[in-house]
Amino acid sequence: MKTGHPDATAPVGDTNVSPTRGRLVVFTAVCVVAIVVSTVAIVRARNARSTEIDSAEHAEISAVGVAASLTDGVADLMFESTALGESYGRLATVPINGPDAERSVSDLHCERVDYQAGRGVCLRADRGFRTTYDALVFDAGLDVTHTVGLAGPPSRVRISPTGRLAGMTVFVSGHSYAQTGFSTQTTLVDLGTGEILADLETDFTVYRDGERWREVDFNFWGVTFVDDDRFYATLGTGGQHLLVEGLVTERRFDVVTDGVECPSLSPDGTRLAHKVRHDDGLGPMTWTIAVLDLATFERTELAEDRSVDDQVAWLDNLTVMYGLPDAESPAETDTWTVPANGRGAPELLIEGAWSVVPVEAG
Repeated sequence: MKTGHPDATAPVGDTNVSPTRGRLVVFTAVCVVAIVVSTVAIVRARNARSTEIDSAEHAEISAVGVAASLTDGVADLMFESTALGESYGRLATVPINGPDAERSVSDLHCERVDYQAGRGVCLRADRGFRTTYDALVFDAGLDVTHTVGLAGPPSRVRISPTGRLAGMTVFVSGHSYAQTGFSTQTTLVDLGTGEILADLETDFTVYRDGERWREVDFNFWGVTFVDDDRFYATLGTGGQHLLVEGLVTERRFDVVTDGVECPSLSPDGTRLAHKVRHDDGLGPMTWTIAVLDLATFERTELAEDRSVDDQVAWLDNLTVMYGLPDAESPAETDTWTVPANGRGAPELLIEGAWSVVPVEAG
């Protein structure tokens, strides 16, 4: 009887394959076939996805450019187009009084966008061999004036009413506000120079009830500007989601109230639309939307029953708008509106649109 390794005593040229070697050959062959099948499946899936987008008949690129639409004297809605087709992921506009009209589409690819007073910011991901992130500052002609590097995936951006400052939020760990242990970085940027002015976590001091306050888990996101000095944001810490009021010149925050995420200031400056988190620990986290009166601190829940994980924007002083996944096409998002007084019902504003912002007539 042979002992030791089955092949150790096999004579050279022996045509009998040992059981171990046979199993190894079969295992190797199975692995090769599995890799080939997986590769073919991935290629076919990518090709199918490309075919789905290329063959979509709606939302084709209009002959009218976005730059022309921003200066034609007509108010517009600017957004990231998520409609399947050539426009997917691109910066687009439609007339504010005709949101179902053919969209004008630019060459800029954005994941978040804002535009105020002739200046815009496009947060984007460059998904090459190594994914990188940056913010493009552009003018009314869609000429990029500055590029600002970002530390992670884009989340939120808001510009001050004069177009001078922007607040930009990215994820630095995690990719969703529903994830446990997510972390964000929010910076203030001078859009005239492209210079980063401050990191809200490291450069601002927080005061609560008049006392200086600091915790190790501070996270800031969801900036909304009153002017070039005063703004609101969310401070997340210890499971709380606090509304804070900031002053750029003093690098200071004061805690205002709790239960506010992603605030958005109304055009008349009297109210904040925001998300309200619901998490019982038993099911998925959800958010409803509400409006906070800054004079009385009365909170009005809005007539939207679906979970809204977005920084709500204002269409006008009476109406807010927000993005939701399309019910039939998960790759697309649609933008909806609902009255800001808690009455009425949601209405579809633009199919295949995300991060919508009103643009005044140029």
